[in-house]
Amino acid sequence: MFGSRIDLVAYWPLWIAGPLLLFLNGCAPTPSGRTLGGPQHFSTVVIDPGHGGKDSGGVSGRRASIFLREKDLTLETAKRVRDELRRAGLRTVMTREDDHFVELDDRVRLANQQGRGAVLVSIHYDAVSDSGFHGAKTFFWRADSHGLATRVQRHLVAATGETDLGVIRRRLRMTRNPEIPCILCECAYVTNPAEAQKVSMESYRRRIASGIAQGIL
Repeated sequence: MFGSRIDLVAYWPLWIAGPLLLFLNGCAPTPSGRTLGGPQHFSTVVIDPGHGGKDSGGVSGRRASIFLREKDLTLETAKRVRDELRRAGLRTVMTREDDHFVELDDRVRLANQQGRGAVLVSIHYDAVSDSGFHGAKTFFWRADSHGLATRVQRHLVAATGETDLGVIRRRLRMTRNPEIPCILCECAYVTNPAEAQKVSMESYRRRIASGIAQGIL
């Protein structure tokens, strides 16, 4: 979760929004099965487990039967994504390897140090006050990030069966400030009791990580 505000977005038909999507300053979700960009080529993936240390991120709500902290989920998911990408021959860089706090600017700086041929994938789990919210979504801002966001969202939804909340163009620190293609995944809502129950299962968390990794590959 990147903030406490509930984001309401409007879905536009691609035949109207598609040509304008990359130039608008609003947010425009697009179905994750469609891509406006061509294939991307990269050799390094910067994996960013959201939050950490003093920043727990989102936590499961009072109605959930198990207590989950976003910072723990993101780190575990990131490590699994890293391992799968390494097995496929990609170089990986983690913005944090354990439970400590890393400033957003430091995460961006590390990503930028990788130079051309690198992409950034920031991993989060969402939490809002309304426990009815559920599903997965992927954010991007840069035009060169849309193809990656689309592929990761498609594979994440296919691997988990989560409700597809689409690919959303949004100005976030981790989608706007890096100088390389960058996306931010919200894998599930830990404040939704049903999703929290699924996320509490290791087998389900493995599916989340595999979906993200396959979308990158």
